[in-house]
Amino acid sequence: MLLKTQQPIHRRAISLTPLIDVVFILLLFFMLSSTFIQWRQIDVSAPSEAETEVKTQRIIKLLSDDGQFTFEGKTFSSTDRHVITRLVAQDQEAVYVIQVVPGLRTQSMINLLDSFKQAGASSVTLSGVN
Repeated sequence: MLLKTQQPIHRRAISLTPLIDVVFILLLFFMLSSTFIQWRQIDVSAPSEAETEVKTQRIIKLLSDDGQFTFEGKTFSSTDRHVITRLVAQDQEAVYVIQVVPGLRTQSMINLLDSFKQAGASSVTLSGVN
């Protein structure tokens, strides 16, 4: 009977921990150094008191999430860009104040604000937003 005196050769398993660390560091590097979205900025600053005394205020009341709003007692839709352009063309220098009914989504408010800015209104602001 022969005795084996040599120790068996154990192969060392490859550890995945350093590989995961390197991949995580590369992921962080690329996430922090790249830009995926170009953000659009909408000016929502409130007009100063001096501006509001000189300019007339036009009150717009947003009624629903589908874009229905009232302007000078008449109901319009924010999806109809031509109507908004005609409303703004009457007085471009006026301060358009958007009042929002409680419970509406923020996106519908931003859509209406953006529609008036694109139609050429020089000053659009928000009122009564909680």
